[in-house]
Amino acid sequence: MRSVRDRLDEIWDDPKKLKRSFTFIWVTAYLMLIIGFLLIVWVFFKTL
Repeated sequence: MRSVRDRLDEIWDDPKKLKRSFTFIWVTAYLMLIIGFLLIVWVFFKTL
């Protein structure tokens, strides 16, 4: 079993894994932003 530090070092050393990780984090954050916005709009219209 590898430690988290070993996995992070491996990601930092490999440009493909770094790009894939960055893209995954970016897409996840953007989707959370969109879902949060839609949830706020839904609650807003639900209370009218």
